[in-house]
Amino acid sequence: MITSFGHYSTVDKVGCTDARLNTHFFFRFTITQRTPHLNVPQYSEYQFFLYETITEQIKEGKTFNQIAEWLNEEGYLSVRGKNFRGTHTHSIVKKERLKDKKLERDYPEVRSDFGLEINDKTILNN
Repeated sequence: MITSFGHYSTVDKVGCTDARLNTHFFFRFTITQRTPHLNVPQYSEYQFFLYETITEQIKEGKTFNQIAEWLNEEGYLSVRGKNFRGTHTHSIVKKERLKDKKLERDYPEVRSDFGLEINDKTILNN
């Protein structure tokens, strides 16, 4: 004779059936995600043009001071309307590279504050 233990299980028939009807289980936790994409200032079209122009000049082997002189000769002004100096050109490239590096950084997801809440409704039903 073959007996199926699953059919006679008290867990299926009695224990969990009543518990499932009269109890709510809540598993709660917190997920924290960080992203730099929300805090990154966007370049204006002119700022991006200056960055691209300066990086092209760097690829040609020019120094920051030479690039500043070239920009001034071509009639370009800084974002604040002043003549360029080597420090301006360096700053533009440095800030864009830092921004790109920040955007590439991986921020792992953090899971915390785990908890299980059990609400027994048998008291309320009586």
